[in-house]
Amino acid sequence: MGPPKRLFAKRFVVNVRTAADAEAFRMGYLRGGAVLRARTSGPVGDQGCPGGWYELTTGGFACSGRDVIAFDGNRLPEVQSAQPDVSAPLPYAYGYCRRDNTPVYRNVPSNEEAARYEGFRIPGTANASADAEQAAPHGEVRAASDAGTRPPTAAGARPDAGAPPAAVPTSPTEAAEAGEGQPETEDAGPPTLGTLMAGEDDHEILMRRMMRGFYVSLDREFRVGPRRYWRTQQNEYVPHASLGMVRGSDFQGIVLDAEHRLPVGWVVSRKGQAFTRREDGRLRGGRQPDYHNHFFIVGDEEIRGERYFRDVDGVLYRARDVTRLDSRPRPDAVGEDEKWIDVDLDLQTLIAYEGDRPVFATLVSTGRVRNPDIPERNHPTPTGEFRITSKHLAATMDGDNAIDGPYSIQDVPWVMYFELAYAFHAAFWHDRFGRPKSHGCVNMAPLDARWLFQWTDPQVPEGWHGAYPTEERPGTRVFIRGETPRG
Repeated sequence: MGPPKRLFAKRFVVNVRTAADAEAFRMGYLRGGAVLRARTSGPVGDQGCPGGWYELTTGGFACSGRDVIAFDGNRLPEVQSAQPDVSAPLPYAYGYCRRDNTPVYRNVPSNEEAARYEGFRIPGTANASADAEQAAPHGEVRAASDAGTRPPTAAGARPDAGAPPAAVPTSPTEAAEAGEGQPETEDAGPPTLGTLMAGEDDHEILMRRMMRGFYVSLDREFRVGPRRYWRTQQNEYVPHASLGMVRGSDFQGIVLDAEHRLPVGWVVSRKGQAFTRREDGRLRGGRQPDYHNHFFIVGDEEIRGERYFRDVDGVLYRARDVTRLDSRPRPDAVGEDEKWIDVDLDLQTLIAYEGDRPVFATLVSTGRVRNPDIPERNHPTPTGEFRITSKHLAATMDGDNAIDGPYSIQDVPWVMYFELAYAFHAAFWHDRFGRPKSHGCVNMAPLDARWLFQWTDPQVPEGWHGAYPTEERPGTRVFIRGETPRG
C-alpha cells in the first residue's frame, strides 16, 4: 500500500456522499480545481462509481474518474482555476459590466469575431469590418443593476439537481434602486435573460450578452495581441475593458464578549452629530460621526424633548440618528448552548447568540415594500422560525424583475439559505446596511457575511464549496420578526 492519494476535482460540481454509494445522501460538494486528500491509497468501494470511491480526510466520499482525479506528488493533473480565498472579505475577484450588450464568449475570439461582436479594428485595416459596423454600441457607464444569465458550468459539466439554486431574490444596485431601467427597443421591448442569449444566427463563439451592472466572478486575464479578456470562474470570456473591478463595503459588525456588550448603537444618518455637555449643562455640538460609526450605550436621556443615547465617554447622540441593538430572551425552542440568529426587520439588525449570550451584532439590509398597491414592486422578507437549509461559499443569483429588468450576479459570496430561495449572503454592490434594500434576502456586508458563514452550522469543511445539514448536524436556527419596511 502506498501513501494516501491526493484528489483533484475535475468537474465544476463534485458531489460528496455520506457513503461509498451513488445513492447515498449528498452532504456537500466541491468545485472544480479543489484539491483534497484521501484517507487511503486506493478506492474503498465502487457502488455506482466504476472508478471507485475515495474517502476524504474531511469526511465524505467522492467518485474517482467521473468527478475527481486521484494523483500523487505536487504536480496537478490539470490546470487549476483561481481558488477561493476564504480568509478574504470576498472569496473571488469580481467585475461589474460597464457596457450594455457586452459579448460573453465560449473561448477567446479571433480578430474577425472580435470585430463582429465588439467593434474591434483589425490591425492593418482602415476601418472596422462590415460586421463590426453593425455591432451594438457600447457606451461607458457605471454599474447599474444587480447582475445576466445563469452561466454554463466549466468544461461542459453541469451540476445535478442538488446544486445551488439558480434564481434567488437579491437586492438591486444603486441605479436600479433609483429606478433606472434597461434600454428598450421598439421591436423587441426590454431585454430579458432569454433575449440576451445568443441567437441561432450568431456564431457559436458567442454565448450571450450582458447588460451594464451584471456581475461576474473572475479567474484570470488573457491577452491576444492588442486584445485583453477576463476568463470568469464559469469558464466564459469577457472583453477586459467592459469590466470594472469590485471592492465591496468595509462596514462590519461587532464580535461581543465580556468587554463589548449590548446595547450598542450605530449611526445610520449621514447628517448625525455628536454632542458634549458644557459646564452649564447645555449641549455643545461636536464632530460629525462617520456614517455607520458604532458606540456602546451606557445610558439615555431626554433633553428639551429630544432623546439621546450616551456612550462611555459621555458623548451624546440623537436617538433619531441611531439604530440601537438590545439583546432579547432566548426562545423556548432553543437549547441552553445552542446557536441561533435573531433578525429584526423593523430595525434592520441581526444578532447571533449562543444560548442566552449574544456573540455578534450588526446591521443588515432586508426586503422592502415600495408600493403596497403594486405587488411587483414589493419584496418582503419572510418572518417566522427557520433553520439554515444549505450553505454555499458562493452561488449565482439571477432573474428577470418586472420593474428593474434582468439582473445577474455570479458567485454571490457566503450564501446561507434558510427558506426556499431566501438567504443570508454578502452584498458587495451597496453600503446601505441598516436600511431595507434587497429583493427579500438578508443582505450583509462581506466581512459580516463571512463571519456568519464560518459560525453557522452545518460547517463547510476546508476545501469544500457547500454543505447540507443532516440529522446529526442540523442547520442553525433563524428567527425573523417585525414587518417589512417601506423604502
